Amino acid sequence: MNVHGDLQSAGVAGFAICLVSMAASVFTVSALLPDEMIEPKWYAACGAALVGGIVLAALRLARPRCMGFPALWRGFGAACVVVCTAQAALFLLQETGLVRAYGRFTAGSFDNVAGLASCLGIGLPVGLRWLRHGNWWLRVGVAVCKALCVAAIVVSGSRSGLLCVAVCVVMVLPVGRRLKAASSMAVLALGLALALCVKAGSSRGRWFIALRTVELIGERPLLGHGPGGFSARYMDVQADWLARHEGCPEAMLADDVRHPLNEWLLVAVDYGVAGICMVLAFVSLVVCYARSHPTAEGRDGLRVMGCLGIFTMFSYPLLYPFTWLMLAASLVSVFRCALSRRATSLSAGMLVALPLCLCWLFREASLAIELRNVQDKAMLGQSERMMPRYARLYPKLRGDSRFLYNYAVEQYEAGRCSEALITARECGRLLASYDLCLIKGDIHRALGDLPAAMRSYRRAHWMVPSRFAPLYEMYNVASASGDTAAASALAREIMAKPVKVPSRETLDMIEDVRRRDTL
Repeated sequence: MNVHGDLQSAGVAGFAICLVSMAASVFTVSALLPDEMIEPKWYAACGAALVGGIVLAALRLARPRCMGFPALWRGFGAACVVVCTAQAALFLLQETGLVRAYGRFTAGSFDNVAGLASCLGIGLPVGLRWLRHGNWWLRVGVAVCKALCVAAIVVSGSRSGLLCVAVCVVMVLPVGRRLKAASSMAVLALGLALALCVKAGSSRGRWFIALRTVELIGERPLLGHGPGGFSARYMDVQADWLARHEGCPEAMLADDVRHPLNEWLLVAVDYGVAGICMVLAFVSLVVCYARSHPTAEGRDGLRVMGCLGIFTMFSYPLLYPFTWLMLAASLVSVFRCALSRRATSLSAGMLVALPLCLCWLFREASLAIELRNVQDKAMLGQSERMMPRYARLYPKLRGDSRFLYNYAVEQYEAGRCSEALITARECGRLLASYDLCLIKGDIHRALGDLPAAMRSYRRAHWMVPSRFAPLYEMYNVASASGDTAAASALAREIMAKPVKVPSRETLDMIEDVRRRDTL
């Protein structure tokens, strides 16, 4: 039997499967789904990973001695380097204007710079070993690929990405522990400097969100608010604070927040101190096992997790499927000894479980595609005609705040205001948001409940005080109710309010108020 050839085949199989899965998690975009940038990546990456897992499990059972982990890890590493390099090249071409971006705020194939930087930063440690142990061509190729990734991180301006670059340099320095400790302190100082001196406005905004999140944690510190607790509660906390501190500088920084920009804070809100302790215990278990069972692949996995740890403190990398693929591969690399002893039983279990997961994924993707189709038709003025289809989707998607919000909007557009109010209130139990408060105000006004409409608009105003729409709608309600004093006060506030982001809609509101107030 040609063992060397079989090992090469295992590496090729690992490379092909990982390449498809990782490329799907990074480059997939689709207008068939409600979220065109992130959601397609999840469905494509999970589908490719499940199919790849089935193939690997079958190969492992068929030829157990030939599907060695080192060969599979090399395939994974090569796929990671190729995908990250392609993403970096795409972003740099967009920055030079040679390739059009997908949208105004997109970076590469991600919805913003945070996704791009997390992809490149978390993948940066993979393949660094080849710079010292590979042949000349391999070293040159890896060096060029990593240089492109670093260049893309620098151009993106991501502070977390720059920290990852510094951490990777420290990780691979061929020096003793003392010098590495000193280098780590230098990296920490760099992080503080980046946080305090670069993008000061963004840093103040992040600090404001962190403080309000800590207040939210303080309400239920032990067990947290449960899954989705941040989405359901944060904007109310922000609105209450801004209402108590009218005119504060933070009012112009506040926005509609869906994530605390720190994964640890999110865990603390949703699962409390107990959740944080469980995560820390798992991290400690991984590190201790890696130290007691040292392997080259395990060290690579720890480096990936170290870069991921940096991003969890300053961003939301767990929103993206690429991060989870990297985390899963890193955990497998650390626990490879324990997994190898149970490889046969695990492979058999995968052949049973993964096809079931694939069927479930297909069902979820079909629901999401149907929802997008219904949304598109409703936006073309067919809201009333789409009501039966929304009703059919409701039992399956009633736990999805995105669906409930859209359903309430279309019920309102179809003139079913009483039903829209019920749906909006149901959505409010899952989501506190600026947009939801606005649609509640519109529904209440359509029902003739002007005091309730005023309360909803005022709540939206305190959630994001820099925006004009809530004040404008409050002015309309005050005018409609005959409260001239309140209408005049709101008109003065609107005309004196600084414009944070100029837009045609905002200027039209100001001009309309100025015209009506002078009549």
